[in-house]
Amino acid sequence: MIFEALKESADRGELLLVEDGYCRVRLRREGVLVIREILVTRPNRGIGTALLERLKAWPGVHAVVARCPADLAANGWYARRGFLHVGTYPARSGREVNEWYLALS
Repeated sequence: MIFEALKESADRGELLLVEDGYCRVRLRREGVLVIREILVTRPNRGIGTALLERLKAWPGVHAVVARCPADLAANGWYARRGFLHVGTYPARSGREVNEWYLALS
């Protein structure tokens, strides 16, 4: 299933690949870029920040949205990069998920 999702994102131009990481996104019509998945295999090397900078430069984007399970340390990463915590809700699995929003304009 993940291979099909990656292929679909690549076909739409919504997959960023870098050494030691990738980011799969979805651009909504209103100019909001939703991070579907972000993966960094070597943390603390600036890879996630480099991916975020590329997302912020995406043509036509005025905001970036991310969702992150509430129990993960990655929530601090979003907060340190200027994302605003806009809510917490239960996922279908029952796990709590934080939603983060970064306005670009």
